[in-house]
Amino acid sequence: MPDQTRVAVLRSPRKFEIVERPRPVATTGEVIVKIAATAVCHTDLEIYTGHHAGVRYPVVLGHEATGTVESVATEAPGLKPGQHVLINPVITCGHCDSCARGLAHLCRNAGLFGREIEGSMSQYVHLPAQYLFPLPSHLPLPEATLIETLATVRHAQVRARLAPGESVVVLGQGTTGLLHTRLAALSGASPVIAVSRTRWKLDMAMRMGANQAVDKSAEDAVDEIMRLTGGKGTDVVIDTAGGAGTLKAGIDMLRPGGRFCSFSLSHEHVTGFSAFPLYIKEITIIGSRALTPDDINAAIALVASGKIDVSGFVTTTYPLDHAGEAFVEYERNPGRYLRIVIDSGADGR
Repeated sequence: MPDQTRVAVLRSPRKFEIVERPRPVATTGEVIVKIAATAVCHTDLEIYTGHHAGVRYPVVLGHEATGTVESVATEAPGLKPGQHVLINPVITCGHCDSCARGLAHLCRNAGLFGREIEGSMSQYVHLPAQYLFPLPSHLPLPEATLIETLATVRHAQVRARLAPGESVVVLGQGTTGLLHTRLAALSGASPVIAVSRTRWKLDMAMRMGANQAVDKSAEDAVDEIMRLTGGKGTDVVIDTAGGAGTLKAGIDMLRPGGRFCSFSLSHEHVTGFSAFPLYIKEITIIGSRALTPDDINAAIALVASGKIDVSGFVTTTYPLDHAGEAFVEYERNPGRYLRIVIDSGADGR
């Protein structure tokens, strides 16, 4: 068992350094995890470029991660050495009013693993057992990193209350958009309409279960959505693209009484937007933050059963020592990738 662990430290925006540190030691209630894979998402890219508010450098990135249990300090049901696990990256305080109400994902003092708390771009990490979820051994660990993202998608759709037979428009067909498209199709929604300006992503959306694909920006797609819904508008819009323009366009696409789910994250101020449509069409706007343990368990089951195939989402893989190169490429060509995975060198399929 090595005494050292290699860690990719982001010293400041765009400046990675690979360092060696003492391997972490588990205290009571903690588990040592040998990290196998970390998926890089847009939040990581924003931290890398210095565009994510409030981040303190240096930081160890990585919150969509899988690995293998190396050791357990005390008894942890379902966890034992060799067990494949997924990490819940929302680290909570356990004592604020949100935690007391059973809404730990809205914890007032929460930190994100890989942002406020050192993350998974390392060979070994230590975490309380409550943040680790056993994975079926047949799931490849690099692909299983997508389960964390799927759990956030599932959380949003539970909040949006998708029902069989409802029409759903998904704006944007990146990783989260494609997963929203697939989960909406599984819910029985119909038609499911995918909107993107990227043809290969629309083709993938159709394979994921979309009934229609609209090759336009959200702002330019309103007339086509109205045509496809017989002039009525859609029941639900899920925005995975973000931005002021998609908010307005999404609300314009909705039928009276429709629901707009704001899934994507954006700090952009909405200008030139009238709230009158919220009144005249009685629109419901739904926010969605992070995930819950129930969402993670449901997402694991969906992938393990084969109902959601995540095998096509890992576009390329870089070793931990070349994490900096991965981020340079992701920043240069973000539209080419669904997920880049950083391989920490752990054993596991």
